[in-house]
Formats: sequence, structure tokens, C-alpha cells
Amino acid sequence: MIEFRGYISGIAQKHFFNKARKLGQYIMMASVAIFLPSIIYFSLQTKNWLLLALYCILFLVIPLSARIPQSKKQRASIIPKRIYTEEDAIVCVADKYIEYRLLSDVKQVRDFGGFYEIIFPFGKISDKFICQKDLLTIGTIEDFEKLFDGKIVRKYIAYNRETDR
Repeated sequence: MIEFRGYISGIAQKHFFNKARKLGQYIMMASVAIFLPSIIYFSLQTKNWLLLALYCILFLVIPLSARIPQSKKQRASIIPKRIYTEEDAIVCVADKYIEYRLLSDVKQVRDFGGFYEIIFPFGKISDKFICQKDLLTIGTIEDFEKLFDGKIVRKYIAYNRETDR
């Protein structure tokens, strides 16, 4: 068993929120894009140009809406506080949710130096599995890397040092 216990911080936390924001944007943009052809067709048939214009404005509003700041309490409730393996699954626990994935579903593990990001394939995507190395309480880094042998990719992440404080 491997366990990371505690709230991520610093660069790992910044990476977590950036990833969550981008995933939210992609999901919202995809859902708007799915209905775009039918909205265009309906607008052309009814000559309702205002509907089409308002719908297209969504493509501008969605990226901006993801920039609306959340309170510290809201942000803290979605940060993973415990990530652990049990038998053939990996579990992420936060104040607001518990998320399970199969270990066999892990597509890639990105090593950013101070933390790992576990990537899953399309259909099982999750932005929650960010494991900060200094929060490892059960097991060792070697055990973790052995568990995901052949799936680990070393990455480099550059964030502005002034905003990391």
C-alpha cells in the first residue's frame, strides 16, 4: 500500500487548480460545441440571429467564467487530502468527494520533481490525482515508481517564483 496524506501545497497546488480550471473549460466548451450545429440550423430556419449571436458569445464567456476566484474555503474543500492504493485501485479523498480509479487504467504518471500527476485515458479523465512527494506517509518513492513501472515520464514545470510564495 502507498499513501500520500495531507493537503498539497506550493507548485503542486497551483498545478492542481490550473488543471481543474482547464478541464472545466474543456468540458463546458465541448458541451456548447455539441449543440452549435443545431442552434445554427434553428437560427437559419427561424432567422433568429439574436439567438445565434448569444449562443456564440458563450464561447467567449466560458473561458472568462473559469477565472472567477473561489473563496479559500471552496478551494480547500476540493484539494486532495489523501491519495492511496488498495489492491487494484487508487483512491483520492477530499472534503467534498471520494474518487476511485483502477490502477490498470493509469495511462501515464508524470513526475514534476516535487509531485506526481496521474493521467487516465479519455472517458476516465480525472484532475484530482496529484501526489506531492513530501506527503508520502506509507511506502516509498521507489515502491510508487515500481507500481507504475514503464508509465513514468519525467517533466519540468516552470511557474513564476514570486507567485509560489
